[in-house]
Amino acid sequence: MRSRSKKRYVIELDGLWYRYEEGVLEQISDLMDITGDCLFVSDLDDAVSRTMTIEAPIKYVEVMVRKQLQETGEFDEPISIITHSKKRKEKNAADIFFTALPTKRYFRYLDRIKEHDDSLLLVPLYSVLFSVLKRMKTKQPAAVVFRHGRFADLVIGSPKRIHYANRCVAFDETEEQISSLWDMLQHDIQQTEIEERIQVNKVLLMNWIDSQETPIWSEESDMDVLSMEEEEISADGTTCAVSFINGIRMHSGLSSVSKIPEKISFYSRACLPYLNGILLIACVLFFLGYLWCDRKADFFEKECNKQSRFSVTPERTESLKIPYDETLAFIEELERYRSMPSFKELLNDFSVALESNITVDVFKADYSEKGIDIEIFAKTKASFDAAHRGYQRFLNEMKKKGYIPGKTRFDTTIQESRFLASFKKRPQ
Repeated sequence: MRSRSKKRYVIELDGLWYRYEEGVLEQISDLMDITGDCLFVSDLDDAVSRTMTIEAPIKYVEVMVRKQLQETGEFDEPISIITHSKKRKEKNAADIFFTALPTKRYFRYLDRIKEHDDSLLLVPLYSVLFSVLKRMKTKQPAAVVFRHGRFADLVIGSPKRIHYANRCVAFDETEEQISSLWDMLQHDIQQTEIEERIQVNKVLLMNWIDSQETPIWSEESDMDVLSMEEEEISADGTTCAVSFINGIRMHSGLSSVSKIPEKISFYSRACLPYLNGILLIACVLFFLGYLWCDRKADFFEKECNKQSRFSVTPERTESLKIPYDETLAFIEELERYRSMPSFKELLNDFSVALESNITVDVFKADYSEKGIDIEIFAKTKASFDAAHRGYQRFLNEMKKKGYIPGKTRFDTTIQESRFLASFKKRPQ
C-alpha cells in the first residue's frame, strides 16, 4: 500500500533518529542531517510521562508536580513539565497528564530546533498517543499501546480524561521478554480498572518497524484488541507494515510544544504554494481589469470630444430662480433664538435673585418665537415677614434684569411659605 501523505517527519525513539518522507523511512545520525520543514516526534530521551492528582489550585499544578518529582528522588536537578491535559477535579484539586524531563535537556532540544535552517515543530511522543485516543471518540475509557523495541508506551482514558500513562520496559527483545512485556501491560490495565473503578473494553495497538507481532492476552481478559491501520513503508531496503506513521498524522502541529514564531513559520511556508497561486490569479485579474478600464477611458474620451462640438447660446440660457424666502426666514429665526438667554443663563439669573433659605421645587422655561415663558414654584421655612420680604426682593431683582412679571401668588402656612411666579423674557 502506498503512502497517503507527502509530509515529512523526524522521529526519535530509543536513542535512534529516523527521517520519513513519501513512504520511505531511513535512519539518520542527528537532527541536523535533515532538510525541509517537518514535525519532530520524540520520546525526549526517556522522559517520564504519567498522570497525577494534585491538591492545589489548577494554576499551581505544574509547580506542585515539579516539587513532588524532586522530593521522591526521580529527578535531582531542575525539571520542566510539558502538560498534555489538565482538568479541575475539585475546588483545590486537579488531574494532570504530563511529560517531565530535566530542564537542561528540554532547552537543548529547543535550542537545536532554533538553530536549524528549516522550521521544526517539537511533538512529545505522548502527545501523539493522546491525539490517537481522542480520535477514537469512545465514551468509555480505552487504552492505546505503542510497542517499539523493548518498550511499550501505554495511555488509558477517554477524550475528556486520562486515567493512567506509563512506559513498560523489557530486558531485551527475546520472545520470552516480549511476552512478559505484554503481561505487564495487561496487569497495568487491570490495576487501573480497579483503582479508577472503570472498565477498559477496547485496546488500540500501534506498532513500529521492529514490533509487528500481536500480543497474546490471558484467557481471562475480555478486552477487544484492535490494531491501527497500517501502511507499507520502505525501511533500510525492506518493506514493512507500520501504523505509527498514521498516528503521527492524527496530531496537529498547532498542539506542539514549539514556540509561536516556529508555528507561524512552519504553516506559512506550508501554505506558500497556495499563496503563490492566489497571487498569480490576482495578477491576472488586475491585468484584465487594467485592459477593461483602458477601453472605458478611450470610450469616455471619444464621448467628451463629441460633446465639445456643441455650444450653448446666451438666448437659450434661462435665468435661475433661487427660492430664498424660506432660507431667510430660517436664518432670522436662528438669529432670534441666538439672542435669547440660554437655560443655563436663566438658572444663573434666578439663583442670584433668590435668597439662600428659598428652595425651588419647579423651574420651567418655554422658548417660542415671541420670547421665553418662565414659571417658578418655590418655598421657604422662614417667618412670614422674612419670607414675604424675600419674595418682594426677588420680584424686584428679576424686573431689573429685564424679566417681565406675570401671574404671581404668595401663600403661607404655619410651617412654611410658598410662592408661584411667572415671567416673560423678550428677545433682545
